[in-house]
Amino acid sequence: MLRTYSEIFALPGALKFTLAGLVARMPIAILGLGIVLFIQGETGSYELAGLVTSVFMVVQAVTNPVIARLVDAHGQSRVMVPIVCVHLVGIVGLLAAVLLDWWFGFVFLLAGIVGASVGSLGSLVRARWNALVRNSRQLDTAFSWEAVADEFLFVSGPVVVTALATLWFAPAGVLLSGVATAVGALLFYPQKATEPAPRGRTVGGGGRVLTHPGILAAIVCQIFLGVLFGAIDVTAVGFGDEQGAKAFAGIALSALAAGSLVAGTIYGSYDWQMPVRYRFPLMLTVLTAGAWLLLLANDMVVFAALLFVVGVGIAPSLIAVSSVIQTLAPAERLTESLAWISTALGFGVAIGSALAGTVIDRMGAHEAIWIIAICASLGLIVAVIGLPGMDPARTPALRRPRRQTIDTESLPVVDPNG
Repeated sequence: MLRTYSEIFALPGALKFTLAGLVARMPIAILGLGIVLFIQGETGSYELAGLVTSVFMVVQAVTNPVIARLVDAHGQSRVMVPIVCVHLVGIVGLLAAVLLDWWFGFVFLLAGIVGASVGSLGSLVRARWNALVRNSRQLDTAFSWEAVADEFLFVSGPVVVTALATLWFAPAGVLLSGVATAVGALLFYPQKATEPAPRGRTVGGGGRVLTHPGILAAIVCQIFLGVLFGAIDVTAVGFGDEQGAKAFAGIALSALAAGSLVAGTIYGSYDWQMPVRYRFPLMLTVLTAGAWLLLLANDMVVFAALLFVVGVGIAPSLIAVSSVIQTLAPAERLTESLAWISTALGFGVAIGSALAGTVIDRMGAHEAIWIIAICASLGLIVAVIGLPGMDPARTPALRRPRRQTIDTESLPVVDPNG
């Protein structure tokens, strides 16, 4: 197992950029939950916390593919550095708006600005791996490592954020996310040696990403999984609150991530002979089974244990869908295609956060678990229906889009904010 991973870390610059990327994308594990805890802690409303988080996630979902397309065309650091600056200003504004009791319209506006400037750091890191590895086996291992790294963040992040926000200072999670973004950007973007070269503007290839049946099926699956993830975050906090153990919600979410981390590590070390398009629905089956078991939870200990079981299906499903996209997407659109997956996930999280928050306020946290189970099942159904479209042999022309390369050095500096 260790030899499989050490092989990819020995590639030039690999360990350096992946560790920097780990710091830079820490917000994926703490910012959404941090906003929920911040808003709920200051206002007392889960519904309002879910709505603000939904604005953040929806705007992020809409803007991520646009940012990714700019990155493909003009390069990672050139596009992302100014966007990171906007993001940090947005976080400061969001904190001020809530703490100083500004008109709540400003809170929604600033949550949108924060979401619009997050970007998809995971896609950037995976694009670097795609440019660096030597074969598909190494790429599978690299994508598995990145999924495991994500789960490491989800193991540690919720515990830290929940403890800080509930026992010390409600905005702590949002503050920590801002610090991680700033430090991660300083470590990641100066690494030019492993940054994929800008590919210029692609002519006639943009629409193919979304119209490809396999990619579209994967995107729809990710929306349902996103609803599941968003519902889990808010439900864990609400369930803990109802049980008189709100601070335990972070531990429960870490159990989810721990199960995912273990499964993702094993998945990445295994030499799969099964085509990835079949692995994807198989892993979703495992996830769906765990989601239905979650309905058996009657206290926080059982809830956390069952979340571990749910987690076993998460990382393998996310690794498999990234590999599916890598086999189907045009090379010139790889970052954008991976960003669409992140976008779909984020859009679903926004729906799940708002929906679960409303159900918890009006019916109770246990009833919100039905959202998790139903969405896992719908994602599996879509994956099975979309299985024929995930065969790259059926659409070989997709990988040869007509493209026109433009000298990006002669272009004016891109302003991602228009």
